[in-house]
Amino acid sequence: MKKFIYSIVTLLILILINIISSKIFNLEFIELSFCVGLTSSILVGFFSSEGGLISDMTDISIKFLLDSKSRNSSHFTKFHINTPIIIWILYTLVSAILSVIIYWEYF
Repeated sequence: MKKFIYSIVTLLILILINIISSKIFNLEFIELSFCVGLTSSILVGFFSSEGGLISDMTDISIKFLLDSKSRNSSHFTKFHINTPIIIWILYTLVSAILSVIIYWEYF
């Protein structure tokens, strides 16, 4: 039940962001849906991961002070797949498919 509520809230947030951005830029809803979905998926994916370049850069001052055994890191990023990320990726895929269908004559 909790995942269902997270899914609905995430979808409502995406639609609200898309409506607000389409009103600001004076464009149609479908024209911005792929851009909003892609941007939000990248942002949520960036903040849902741990490790990687950004974490290594912030931890470098602490790692310098630690023992040499603990300085060695595996240099891989752990990525947490949760319900909002799945919904945002699905929203991006559906909006890309709908955009291609709607604007097929322009391709």
